[in-house]
Amino acid sequence: MHDTQVRVSALQRSVAAALAAVRFGFEEEYDEPRTGYSLDLALPSSRIAIEVDGPTHFLLPDGRGVRKPNGHTLLKRRLLAAAGWRVISVPFFAWDGLRSAGERQAYLEWVVASQ
Repeated sequence: MHDTQVRVSALQRSVAAALAAVRFGFEEEYDEPRTGYSLDLALPSSRIAIEVDGPTHFLLPDGRGVRKPNGHTLLKRRLLAAAGWRVISVPFFAWDGLRSAGERQAYLEWVVASQ
């Protein structure tokens, strides 16, 4: 067995801090036992997973500028959904467009409520 260390990005720390202001109980880097995945942010009691998706989770933009999730990211989402998780993606390009703490908190409230 090899030791794996999880590195939390500045993006993930930013999302976690904003989430803590609007919803209590999320755990960072939660180890999901059925799939073996580490979830960026998880509310195990409600089976809600928030994945903070930086640039490496996406393909390059297409001709219209749309960035689609890559294969690894899609597989993780599908396996987590099959294990009963509601998976919410917070893409870097959406998060970076939110300038204030209030905008970021409102965005998280909206995505958690609407998914």
